[in-house]
Amino acid sequence: MHRLPREVGSWIYDFFCNEHSVAYLKIDAQLCIAAKGGNVKHYGLSSLRIGKPVADQLEFMEGLLPCPELPYHMAMVELPSGRVADLHLFAGNACVWLLFLDATAERDNKQRLQQKAYEMTLLQERERQLNEKLQSTNEALRKSQEGLSREYQRAESLLLNILPASIAERLKAHKKIADNHAEVSVLFADIVGFTERTRSVGAVTTLAILNYFFKAADRLSERYGCEKIKTIGDCVMVVAGLPTARSDHAEALAYYALELRKAVKRERFAGEPLRLRIGIHSGPIVAGVIGKRRFAYDLWGETVNLASRIQTSAEPDEIRISDATHQLLGPKFACDLLEETELRGTGRVRMWRLSA
Repeated sequence: MHRLPREVGSWIYDFFCNEHSVAYLKIDAQLCIAAKGGNVKHYGLSSLRIGKPVADQLEFMEGLLPCPELPYHMAMVELPSGRVADLHLFAGNACVWLLFLDATAERDNKQRLQQKAYEMTLLQERERQLNEKLQSTNEALRKSQEGLSREYQRAESLLLNILPASIAERLKAHKKIADNHAEVSVLFADIVGFTERTRSVGAVTTLAILNYFFKAADRLSERYGCEKIKTIGDCVMVVAGLPTARSDHAEALAYYALELRKAVKRERFAGEPLRLRIGIHSGPIVAGVIGKRRFAYDLWGETVNLASRIQTSAEPDEIRISDATHQLLGPKFACDLLEETELRGTGRVRMWRLSA
């Protein structure tokens, strides 16, 4: 090896100790190759000709020499052999030493790191997209669950508008609803002269009156613990003593009837005060849910029929009760005995007028 500066020799020594390949070129003042050495084959430098300009033989050297400041370093230069080397130029005695230190492994490692970084970026982007999709899915699921919850609450509310709460729970558990109740009180109430008055008022007024009447019936049902079973035209049917039995069912329905009569008197229908006919009877009934799509909770039995007949026989603004209901009320309520009356399908029946 030609005389190399001490620093160049140190580079070569370190490189050999670390099992790297090294090569060098000596470039004279005319920028021609004066000498070459080391593992020139490793770098594809075997074909370089001594005495010929270095720039003509190595394209990357064109314009590089003469270099005003030495030593000079060029990192990661790709050589004709396909390898990558770090180039170090050092000043010598009227010459320049060009040292080739193999950086292929470093290049490969850098590329691997860049590939890893690229893959990591792709993974992060994929993760971001998946997170966005997950958030979107979760938001859609949340809205769907909120919608289902609203629909469930709506269905629950509609069900409780149709059925007593305990009956609704049994129905949701797919239980058959068919019950015998030994002691209840049943009330029927309808609006006096409803059909005749509807001829003189429009549909809007008619519906407003019915809405007022049935809302009052609902409100009072909640207050006195009764159950509004159904409406039939302008008539409402209410029962006390089911689905949970209570000993004061007659009293509860009597208070209900008095308050209902008072409530409707505040409203006028076709220019006249709203008046009711109300009938109450107490006794055993059968209760159950019938139907599948448009199911209904209803009552059957002689008690229901007689309560309806009593209501039909009542005078406007009158609350008529059967003898059975009167016996259950006792002295708490003011009642007037009426003459026995013939009721269709029942015979002669003793009834009382509930005053207060």
